[in-house]
Amino acid sequence: MIKAFLYNTRDTQKTAYIWNTWAAMLNSFQSVLILMIISRIDPVTDAGVFTIAFAIGNLMLTIGQYGIRQFQVSDVQEKYSFREYVGARVITSSLMVVVSFFYVGIHYWTGAYDLEKSIAVFLICLSKTIDSVEDVFQGRLQQRDRLDIGAKAMTIRLLGYILTFILSYILTKSLIMASLLSLFASLFLCVVLNTTAIKNFQPTVVTWKAENIKHMFMECFPLFLAAYLVIYIGNAPKYSIDAVLSSQEQACFNYIFMPVFVIGLLSRFIYQPLIGKMALLWHKGELRSFLSMVVRQSAIMIGLTVFVLAGGFVLGIPVLSVVYGVDLAGYKTELMVLLLGGGFLAYTSFYQMILTVIRRQNWLIAGYLLGYGLFLLLGRWTVEQGGILGVSVFYTIVVAVIAVYFALVILWGYKVRKKQIKNT
Repeated sequence: MIKAFLYNTRDTQKTAYIWNTWAAMLNSFQSVLILMIISRIDPVTDAGVFTIAFAIGNLMLTIGQYGIRQFQVSDVQEKYSFREYVGARVITSSLMVVVSFFYVGIHYWTGAYDLEKSIAVFLICLSKTIDSVEDVFQGRLQQRDRLDIGAKAMTIRLLGYILTFILSYILTKSLIMASLLSLFASLFLCVVLNTTAIKNFQPTVVTWKAENIKHMFMECFPLFLAAYLVIYIGNAPKYSIDAVLSSQEQACFNYIFMPVFVIGLLSRFIYQPLIGKMALLWHKGELRSFLSMVVRQSAIMIGLTVFVLAGGFVLGIPVLSVVYGVDLAGYKTELMVLLLGGGFLAYTSFYQMILTVIRRQNWLIAGYLLGYGLFLLLGRWTVEQGGILGVSVFYTIVVAVIAVYFALVILWGYKVRKKQIKNT
């Protein structure tokens, strides 16, 4: 029954778009949906703990995924075997658990976290480890042009996780119990769905070499560092606000910050299924078609940004106030600035994928290190000087600078490749 649900597809491309849309929406909005419930039961303590825990979990997830997914999908010549990708993921996911444990342990030992917060944060980090493990199987299916199967499995697992978390929290009023029960539900669904999904796509090459895994880590290190830095930059305003303003203002910022990722979500489900095709075009030297796809996706993202800005201007504050049960009328300007920043953030994500496809991922680090450094130096100062509006404007400027830098590197890489083809 499970196999029939996953495999039976008439139009794989169309089905991949549909299910990948659902998976992307659930993945991006899971914290929003859960926070909607928590904010009505305990809008101060548990809402704050969950928000920070989820941010930390996503930061730890970058260790588990190590930026390998896009590299794996665009590995059209299969430089590394699937078993080597799995071996690498076992190592990084194990490291993710260890780092999470020590991170929480240090904060508990220093008194920054109490016992309940420490347990809740660690459990949510463990749930993100499941995301990390599942990701390597998703990559294999997409590499074999069956993203539809992986997207179905991911959608059902995420739906199970979200519903279990929400129902458990409503019944127990305990963040720890909700985190624990949803962790078990997610683990069960991950094992059942992904073992079935990958069954028909086992590799013909069953051997693996430790040396190859070592080389993979070296090649993907820029992607890992970039992913880590982009998650840090995405949450940097929260860290700066936490150091200066009150918990209430931190909570209000989190509420208006949630829609920032909408543009990235909407654009990601459009371009994610095209990674393999774009990689083939680049590999074959069909640069005109490749550039056309990049320009087309960039134009679509401009349209999405304008659409979201218009929607945010008219409906943003009223809807968010109703959703979270908090009066956010005084934060309309901050919301609009953050939504614009969300548009630039979507471009950084898209251009990062392009740089991976054209194998210029080493250039990612400079852009993200620039943003990281700016926030370390000026993040707290912008909050002290301008409050939430100040850090919102600063955030938007930082991600805009990174997006422009990536675009320039892509143009340079395109010209180099064009010259190479012309000289051969």
